[in-house]
Amino acid sequence: MNYEIGFSPEEIAIIRQSLDIIQISGKSARVIAGLQDKLDEAIMNIQFTIEAEEAKKQEELQKLVEKNTTSKLKS
Repeated sequence: MNYEIGFSPEEIAIIRQSLDIIQISGKSARVIAGLQDKLDEAIMNIQFTIEAEEAKKQEELQKLVEKNTTSKLKS
């Protein structure tokens, strides 16, 4: 069963970094390695989403600038 927990991107990064510091042994090693992988994937997804949103904002801004420039040239 999976649960949704509302961590910020910064909190996820800190949790991931802390997993490199703790000492693990035996059965915990596999669980910790799996948790590291999940957090790495979550961080990559967050970064991808942020980059995609920024690209979309830049594209929309460029369209507005072009529209404004075209309108001024016609006046």
